[in-house]
This record gives sequence, C-alpha cells and structure tokens, in this order.
Amino acid sequence: MSTPMTGWRSMIAQAMGLAKRYKRIIQAVVLVVIVAALGYSLWKSGSQLARYHWQAQWPLLLAGFALLICQELSFALIWRGILARLGSHLDVISSERIYLSAEFVRYIPGNVWHVITRVLLAEQRGVPKTIGFASMVIELATKVASAALVFAVTLLFWPDITGLTAHLSRDAVVTVGVVAIPLLLLGLYPPLLEWLLNQAMRLTKRQPIHLTVRYRDLLLITGYWSLSWLVAGAGFYLLTRSLVTTPLPAVTLIICIGVYAIGWDIGFLSFVTPSGLGFREVAIAFLLVAAGVVVGPAGPVIAFVIALIARVLSSGSEIVCISAAYLASGAKREIGKRAEGH
Repeated sequence: MSTPMTGWRSMIAQAMGLAKRYKRIIQAVVLVVIVAALGYSLWKSGSQLARYHWQAQWPLLLAGFALLICQELSFALIWRGILARLGSHLDVISSERIYLSAEFVRYIPGNVWHVITRVLLAEQRGVPKTIGFASMVIELATKVASAALVFAVTLLFWPDITGLTAHLSRDAVVTVGVVAIPLLLLGLYPPLLEWLLNQAMRLTKRQPIHLTVRYRDLLLITGYWSLSWLVAGAGFYLLTRSLVTTPLPAVTLIICIGVYAIGWDIGFLSFVTPSGLGFREVAIAFLLVAAGVVVGPAGPVIAFVIALIARVLSSGSEIVCISAAYLASGAKREIGKRAEGH
C-alpha cells in the first residue's frame, strides 16, 4: 500500500535519476546561464565599473589570505580528531597530506570524488574503509551544520534585512535565526542525525550507516568547525575591506563571517558544478549586496568580483598548504635516512 511519504520518495528518486542522466547537460546550461548573467551585469554596469576606484590594500589582502591558509590547515586537524574518536589515528603531516590531496579532486564534477579519494588514501595509512567513510559522513554533516549555525547567529546582527527579504520584518528574521540555532543543534543528536543521513543514503542507493560517536563529541566537532569559519570569515572580511573603498561599520566583520560560511554551504550542496563553482560566488555576491556591504549600481558586479577573488585565494591557500605538507614530509624522510646512515 502506497503512502504519501512513499510517493514523495519515488518522485525524488526519479528526479535524481533524471538529474544524474542529464548531469553534463545541466552543468553546461547552469554555467552558461551564470556566465551570461555576469556578462550582462558587466555590460549594464560598464560605466560605473570604469569609474570605480580599484585599488587593493595589499597588507589587508595578504592578511586575509593568511587566515584562509589557517582555515585550510584546520580542516585536516578537525578530521584527524574525528578519526581519533572513531578509533583510528593519523599523524599531523599524514592527515594534512591526505586531506589536502583529496581537496583538489573536488573540482571533478559530482562532489563525491574527494570522499572516495580521501578514504582510499587513508586506508593506505591503516585507516579501515568503514572508519574512513564514517569520518567523512560525520565531517560533512558537522561542517555543513556549523556553517549554517554560524550564519544563523550572524543574521541576528544584520542592521537592515530589507535587502535580504522585503516580506519579513527584522523581528521575524531574528526569530527565524533564534529558532534555527537550537534546531540545528538538535539535528546533530546522533539518533536523529543517523536517521536523516540514512534517508539521504536510501535516496542515493547507498548502504545505511551507523553513528558510534556521542552527542557531546558531535557538538565539540561542530564547535571546531565554527571556529574555523570565524577564522576564514575574518579573512574574507579583510579581503572585502581591501577592495571596498567606502568605510565599513564594525558589524561588517560579523556579517562577512556568516556570508562566507553560508556561501560555502550553498556551493557544496548545489551538486551541479564542480566544488559549487558559480553557486558559491553568486550566493556570496547576493548576500554582500543584501547586507549593504557593497552599494551602488555596480554593487552586484563588485560583489561578484570579491567572491571570485575569494575563490582564487581559497584555492591558492590549498596549494600553499599541500606544498608545505609535502615539503615537511620530504624533509622528515630525509632526516630519517641520514639518521639511518649514521
């Protein structure tokens, strides 16, 4: 006997099947639409952009880049902590190399290849596949939840939300933010989180999972991710300040932290373009304009340029971190060889 829930699952499964079958076409269409929209905005705002005073404040830009590097390094350390709670242990250099190597694979369409890559690389270091996969599931769930949680908290500090929604009052948006925070924390309760994840596994025709971590561990991991978003968001704020010529109020720091965090969530959950290319940038640009961080007729295009530079710096931080991890590992092997020679 069919139920409304069964009907919805069937519809979702059919939609996912169609999306998978025509994935390349959908990706191409989405990218064309994004490029066309950006091109139109550039053409429409050409005169304003020509008059805009583009002069980067390099000390702020470099400081922002340094903070993005710090966030990249923190990712592997948080994952290492998750593995430890699941009974597997990696040294710091190995966890950094494995994590960062797999991050580059995110740019392959599908948003799943970095998961497979990291699980296989971790297995070579003695981490069983089941634990490697479980660590990835816990990581993604807590990372996505922490970004949404950070945005919900920062939303309470927006001085004006009319740019975000013209249909809700500020009190209504604050209420939404206040309600969202405990709901996100409740969603991390292991039995509930396990049920939610297994619903997604069932839709994607994957094996169900069983979470063996405690609630306080999940909350602690989420707290670590939230700290990493604070660091990266501060870096994004410095990047924004280095390019925006108008004075920015102090609350802009809090706004930028939330915008950068939720921008990552939107890009990751899009599943259409590699690593959320285009989706993350459009989301960040929209929120920067909605929050009044960038203003004027050319504001949307300027905001998109800021988001695009943030993407470049984020990718650059990955390159710097993985290069440092490999160099450090190579130096350690060289020292070991010399010691054996003596």
